[in-house]
Amino acid sequence: MGKTVGKIFIGLLALVMLVGAVLYLQDPLFWKRYYLIATGKGTLPQSGWEGSEYPVEGAAKQLFDVVNEGPGSIPSDALADVSEYAAERRSTSLLIWHQGKLRFREHYQGMDENSLIVGKSMAKMVASLVISRAIKEGYIAGLDEPASTYITEWKNTEKAAISIRHLLQMSAGFERYYTLDMSPFSTFTRSYLSGYTEDVIINDYELVDEPGTKYDYSQVVSDLLALILERATQRPYGQYLSESLIKPLHAQGGEVMLNRPNGLAHSGCCLLLPSESWLRMGILLSNGGEIDGNSLFADNWMQEYLTPSPANPAMGLHIWLGKPYLPKRAWTEVGKPKGFGVIHSEPYLADDLFLFDGSGNQVMYIVPSMDLVILRTGGFSWAPGKEWDNSYIPNTIIRSIVEP
Repeated sequence: MGKTVGKIFIGLLALVMLVGAVLYLQDPLFWKRYYLIATGKGTLPQSGWEGSEYPVEGAAKQLFDVVNEGPGSIPSDALADVSEYAAERRSTSLLIWHQGKLRFREHYQGMDENSLIVGKSMAKMVASLVISRAIKEGYIAGLDEPASTYITEWKNTEKAAISIRHLLQMSAGFERYYTLDMSPFSTFTRSYLSGYTEDVIINDYELVDEPGTKYDYSQVVSDLLALILERATQRPYGQYLSESLIKPLHAQGGEVMLNRPNGLAHSGCCLLLPSESWLRMGILLSNGGEIDGNSLFADNWMQEYLTPSPANPAMGLHIWLGKPYLPKRAWTEVGKPKGFGVIHSEPYLADDLFLFDGSGNQVMYIVPSMDLVILRTGGFSWAPGKEWDNSYIPNTIIRSIVEP
């Protein structure tokens, strides 16, 4: 009897080891990344993506000089105030552009103007601009084109009803993304960590709502934009991002992380650029998409871009709108004023303010009426008395300008 039990145990152990080996060999990158996250020994994309970086080439002529004198200058006491505020709240950079000049630039925690900054979900906002460039250049027919034109796996399925507009408005109709189910077999975990995320995001997310009717903040829809762009342009996402946006902006380059070497770009999370490259995108948007006398965007893009989504009035086309006001704004919920969210101690003082906003309070405020762009990068600040208030820096600067 004892020998029989022993043999059964050894057999089961061998089976478990065999299954484990098969799973590992199917996607070793996933298991490496999952181990880093599960054990707290690494964060992504700062580690765990080795060998999967794709260069995003830049074409910077020179960095902006800081000029804070003459018309458009910002009072020095306001700059000192916001710099101290940023420094005390785990910031890595703070840049302020006003009326055609860079008025302030400061880096913290050992960062400088050449350091690559992980923009977190600010990458989502960039992906929408690249979509506009592809529309402008004729690779994509328009916002209401079915996504299945490029994701052909969806043709003749219920997902064929999803348009590019639905993806940009975070209302594709998929099952909820942020389940926070961190098991290694969940779609949530695999869609981020797998070396074959395209298989997960194309096939494994079920359609549970009519497209366009329900908002869900999702990494999946943002990563699908890279897939669409790669298939539409027949170029890697990082290459087209460089050619269509970074180089025309005369910005410094960086890198975007792929799910595996020569794989699909994570266009929803993992773009690394120097601070000024992020700022130049905000300046472009403040100028209505024009640079060097040319418009980079499709006709009527800015109007479409800033039109509130039917499913979430605070979301345009992968861009956050400054209104409606909520004391706390949650990325994942519509109008949820309590619980987890970004604090807003007061409404934004500019009616036309819109913003890039990402995890870790990565934020860029854009106010076209004032030719004002403010970039803050860094980490979450939740310490008592040092909580991050999303309205503090822009409103402090706006008040200093309009109430001298």
